[in-house]
Amino acid sequence: MTTETHEQHDVVKVYSGSLVTAELYQQALKEDGIESTVVGLNLSASFGSAIPNSVELMVRSEDAEKASASIKQFENENQPLADENPIAT
Repeated sequence: MTTETHEQHDVVKVYSGSLVTAELYQQALKEDGIESTVVGLNLSASFGSAIPNSVELMVRSEDAEKASASIKQFENENQPLADENPIAT
């Protein structure tokens, strides 16, 4: 019998807010080589903006510091976003 082990990475939230902003941040992270996942899309699709901060951007815990720096750089280079709510690390 073969036993497979899968290393699981802890994930942390680096942003919660609107889908549009989460996708902008996700693109910035991708350009910096950081994998991320947007979660909460089902809630956003079902309830729209009725549930604030229902969309979250998640990264592996080992990428959290680099992701936060990437988001801050994105914000500094672009117009302020109305619903900014990055998670401080």
